[in-house]
Amino acid sequence: MSAVLRLATLDQRHFQLHSTVLQQLTEHLQGLDALCRTLGVTPLSQFIDLTALEFQEAARLLASEDATLPPPDPETGLAWSIEDMDWYPISTGMTTIEALNGHLQRNRPREVSGVDHGQLLDSLTFCETCLRPLEAEGGQFHLAAGD
Repeated sequence: MSAVLRLATLDQRHFQLHSTVLQQLTEHLQGLDALCRTLGVTPLSQFIDLTALEFQEAARLLASEDATLPPPDPETGLAWSIEDMDWYPISTGMTTIEALNGHLQRNRPREVSGVDHGQLLDSLTFCETCLRPLEAEGGQFHLAAGD
């Protein structure tokens, strides 16, 4: 099974892992990163957190040793805590997302040829909509890689 990306946000100690799968961002990450470099913004892949994949691999290894998994973290509801994850300032991510969204609304760049343009714009707009209210609060985010 290949990994997918989902948006995760953190405002103070309020953690939210959004259920929306960012399929177009996942499938075209390499091309989007190339486009980010052209636009002079931080590549999307720099905002990916691999904690879920790492914990899944550790759980798979522990399962073969009959080890018991820890109870879910009370703040995240996951097997890992807020501190286990990598977080990035929303303001930095918004610069990248807004640059990509604006460019893709006006252009059909070769870096993402074959993309479902409407779905890609929907994914970027979803991220913008979720992040914008938290930006002024100094919130943090990442793109959570998982199954």
